[in-house]
Amino acid sequence: EFLSAVRHYLHITTFVIDLAADGQTRICENYVVGNSLIKPWHPHIGSNEWAWLNPPYAHIEPWVKKAAEERVHLPNYAGIAMLVPASTGANWWRDWVDGHANVLLLNGRLTFVGHTAPYPKDCALLLYSLQHQPGYEVWNWRR
Repeated sequence: EFLSAVRHYLHITTFVIDLAADGQTRICENYVVGNSLIKPWHPHIGSNEWAWLNPPYAHIEPWVKKAAEERVHLPNYAGIAMLVPASTGANWWRDWVDGHANVLLLNGRLTFVGHTAPYPKDCALLLYSLQHQPGYEVWNWRR
């Protein structure tokens, strides 16, 4: 349900690549095999295409840093959509989200696949794109 809302928000039918998945957890056909933090992302994302990224929550900083760095190399109307906890007090948020991403603060908790209860923290969808300027918005994704 959430991914459908994200695709609708971005006006896309699918994501072109999953940047932090494996064959079992990917949300689209293409995914980066191996450590995607050591590979360039922008060659995989064409104009009007979006990549998906749900990084491991135990160590988010290298993922948001790389997304911020890759943002400037993306073609027109392309981007990286990243789901993270809304950890606004974290150093990684200060350094690589604020002023770098368009932040959609999610109104409505998410329940991840395989779980029966919602994730206990607020989450945010980060949009790293040249067309989505850095800023903040509360997004009721269930509407």
